Amino acid sequence: MKEEIYLGIDAGSSGVKVCAFNHRGELLGKASRETKIISKSSRHHELDLNEYWEQTVAAINEMTQRFDNIVSIGLSVACPTIVLLDKNNNPICNAITYLDGRSEDFIHKTLGENKEHVMSLSSNSPSPSSCWVGTIGWLQSQQPELMKKVHKIVLFNGFLATRLGGKAGIDPTQAAYSGAVVLAGAPKWSKELLSYWNFDHSLLAPIYPSFAVVGRVSAQAAKQTGLKQDTAITLGSADTAAAAFAVGLIDGGTAFESTGTSGVITFCLEKPDFDSRFMNRYHVVPNQWLAHGAMSTTGGTFGWLNKSVWPEIDNHETLEQLARESEPGAKGLVYLPYLAGERSPIWDVKASGAWLGLRLSHTRSDMIRAAFEGTAFGLRQLVDIASKKWGIKLDELLSVGGGSRNHLWTQIKADILQVEYSIAQTSDAAAFGAAMIGATGAGYFCGVNDPDLPIIRTEDILFKPNKDKAINEVYDKHFGIYSALYPNLKETMHSLLS
Repeated sequence: MKEEIYLGIDAGSSGVKVCAFNHRGELLGKASRETKIISKSSRHHELDLNEYWEQTVAAINEMTQRFDNIVSIGLSVACPTIVLLDKNNNPICNAITYLDGRSEDFIHKTLGENKEHVMSLSSNSPSPSSCWVGTIGWLQSQQPELMKKVHKIVLFNGFLATRLGGKAGIDPTQAAYSGAVVLAGAPKWSKELLSYWNFDHSLLAPIYPSFAVVGRVSAQAAKQTGLKQDTAITLGSADTAAAAFAVGLIDGGTAFESTGTSGVITFCLEKPDFDSRFMNRYHVVPNQWLAHGAMSTTGGTFGWLNKSVWPEIDNHETLEQLARESEPGAKGLVYLPYLAGERSPIWDVKASGAWLGLRLSHTRSDMIRAAFEGTAFGLRQLVDIASKKWGIKLDELLSVGGGSRNHLWTQIKADILQVEYSIAQTSDAAAFGAAMIGATGAGYFCGVNDPDLPIIRTEDILFKPNKDKAINEVYDKHFGIYSALYPNLKETMHSLLS
């Protein structure tokens, strides 16, 4: 008898991964395809959905050619990625990604003096990436003819689910970033919060649990992908929520780090006690919440260095080798990683990146080393906030995602945060979580507490924090400088973008 295969589809902003797992959680196969963000300006970032679907189909086909017993599909997606569908569930325009900041001014102007009240209910800072109904309101004001074509508004997993044959829906982990649910209560659309936004609220797809089977693979999708018709499609969740489920983060006061294009430290909360500097959401686990300290371009920094600054360096391994030629403190150089604005903890789409302290004596190696350190200083800010807000003292931290494979970066983070880092055996935590959500929703596990439900295993290697007093003093000094830079440079950053 062939073993059952659970498919996890992880749709990110820069690519899609389709992973096949068995009942023990072992990765049996993976197919990936790169995609491109369409960036028309510093605040305009979209995805071509038809092209994205073609890449997704190609990756699924690669898996179905190897495995003919795929029994469930779970979805994990970059969040929020807004999709407008017509009556035939086809996109009427490009998707608007979480990096897009065009609606920022509109959101703040619309809310005005009501901003604090909205924050008290939604438990998130009203910005394009955590109040996406504001972006819908902005679209209504800017492109009313476009909005007349809209039949349903979904997020990225809702789009993929409909393409596979399911019905349109929005899961709680992404509804939490809408600015239209009262996060301390049950996941449902709030009439009061929606009243601030002038668009047809009936266009919003209904909220379904992450484990909900929203349909079965259609004949058309089966022909395109090689999947068996009627295979269960589970809605899934945002990528960091799926990764939290994958690592077994279901106890209050625990945390993990996910590192891809963005860098996120996630804390599990048993009570809805939120801090607005974090991105707060429902967990896929009922009656639990997640607080994400979400930085936008930690890993994205290194892709930018590879592609735009030093294109002759075509891989992250070379960046790491060059950074090793520098020293802790990067010879007096400090880096701000705000290449697409920033989310946690400053919430400013107009923030910009910088190296401070550049001298003729500095080398490329120093600049790269400073970038590794600057991203770690941002994470330290988040850990400090969690310590003061919830009394959480981290001794260890599990890191998942592609960036965790960079050993120098991981060691730098361990040193700057003064926590012991471990690494997941697979960098595909979000896809793993999506696959297990799909399998659970389809009935192959009996729930989140099923003892047979696997979680991600860790590598044997540990990254212990450096106890060298001189090095720690350098990091402490630079962390103080890093923390002071944004408040002092904020007006200058804004004037450069005006």
